[in-house]
Amino acid sequence: MAQQELEASVEDDVVTWAEGEGWLVRKMQYVGRRGCPDRFFFRDGQLVMIEFKRPGRNAADPLQAREHKRYAAAGWKVHLVNDRDHAKRILSFYD
Repeated sequence: MAQQELEASVEDDVVTWAEGEGWLVRKMQYVGRRGCPDRFFFRDGQLVMIEFKRPGRNAADPLQAREHKRYAAAGWKVHLVNDRDHAKRILSFYD
């Protein structure tokens, strides 16, 4: 049985690619709180937040979903990504 690919593998590949494309990338965590999106990508006055999931997984956990709704209420979108190409398409949209 083939081992399932990990979320970190997808995330690491996207981060490497994005930095090569000129994005400033930060891994974020809240102090005393859970549910923060995994990565914040900054470039040219733009902020893109991505929550990474392992391939085949398509939903945020309840704490993450609550935070995504809070960001949406403030006018920000958190992208849920489980595929390298999807993340690259999102970031390429801001070119």
